[in-house]
Amino acid sequence: MSVYLTKKIYDELVSYSMRSLPNEACGILLGDSSSQSSTEIHIHTFIPLHNHAEHPTRQFLIQPIEMLPFLSDKNLSMVGIFHSHPTAAPVPSAEDLSTLWHTVPSYWILSLQDESNPNLQVYSLKKTTTTAYHKLSFVIGQ
Repeated sequence: MSVYLTKKIYDELVSYSMRSLPNEACGILLGDSSSQSSTEIHIHTFIPLHNHAEHPTRQFLIQPIEMLPFLSDKNLSMVGIFHSHPTAAPVPSAEDLSTLWHTVPSYWILSLQDESNPNLQVYSLKKTTTTAYHKLSFVIGQ
């Protein structure tokens, strides 16, 4: 599966994450899957959301009620969950893997371990007896 996003959206992810420091940033990504192939996701919009976690410097929590207005959009679907790791690598944590986010097509983590070189990774989470993750390729366009 390949994911396509614009440079503008990539910059929004980085900017929002930097402004959220020292806390984890979070939000949702709206877009569509290619009608010709289910192996492509096109991101059109990033919706930043408030991190409601008890310990926001090391975890994130999105209140489902905040996502509701975006789930009823007839033109765009929620195709990604985004959050940042202020001091950790962009790899899903055990807590990330224990959520129900595996029902969303893509799972995004932006690491700010090296703030001068943000590291974005996109995954597909699959639930079996345990949740596994697989890195997805992504393209940042103009």
